[in-house]
Amino acid sequence: MKIANKIGMLIILMGIGIISGCEDYFEYSPYAANVKSQHQGSHENNLQNIIEADTIEHKEYKFAVIADSHYNYHELNEAIMNINGRNDLAFVIANGDLADHGYLKEYELFHNNMDKLVPPYLTVIGNHDYKSNGIDVYKQMFGEPNKTFTFNNNLFILFDDVFWESNKTPDFDWLEDQLKTSSIYEHVFVVCHIPPYGEQFTEQFEEKYKNLMLQYSVDLSIHGHVHRYIYGDYYGDGMNYLSVESIMDKEYGIITVNENGVFVESIKY
Repeated sequence: MKIANKIGMLIILMGIGIISGCEDYFEYSPYAANVKSQHQGSHENNLQNIIEADTIEHKEYKFAVIADSHYNYHELNEAIMNINGRNDLAFVIANGDLADHGYLKEYELFHNNMDKLVPPYLTVIGNHDYKSNGIDVYKQMFGEPNKTFTFNNNLFILFDDVFWESNKTPDFDWLEDQLKTSSIYEHVFVVCHIPPYGEQFTEQFEEKYKNLMLQYSVDLSIHGHVHRYIYGDYYGDGMNYLSVESIMDKEYGIITVNENGVFVESIKY
């Protein structure tokens, strides 16, 4: 009887362990998309902070662009610490690949780390962010991928230009509709993860994107994805493109906007 009782207790304990393991399994399931309430609506909250700061007339302001953190949370924290050491940034844009596999847990870790950032931040969706159920998680945390905001009479267009992982063609009609209003703004910035010279753009769509930038006199097209710093008149047509380095290499971009124009620098730390 004692042996039987011990065997029974062992079976119960094993059962508890299996259930506990299942809970962990479901927490880390690649298809989980049940975003916690404290992680929802981040875009709206941060945008409100940016709008409130915009009540003051800025002769000059700066914003930072980081990209491609993937699952490199130590490097993300180092970037955050470096940015927090400055006191001259109006906001930060995280330009895609916030996650690596699109897992809920990856998004949560990104969000928890970015909560330490002093300036408000906004996000752009990257191709890795689409993986698994990543698009569902992204929308709950950060809203629709295509969005705009204004700051200091400058227009910012945050554009989802992911082809392959999204299984769709980016909404270039939406992009052009936003650009049609650009003439009333002093400067116009288009921010999307993949540059038109990236591998996901066919020649047809590369030309389409280039022509939109030129037609509407966009000041700067800002990207990540390629994991290297590229800045300048990439196509020789007078239009400036910026690709920021991945934070894995301890580098991010700073854009300064003032009465003399738009200026770009790469910050290494």
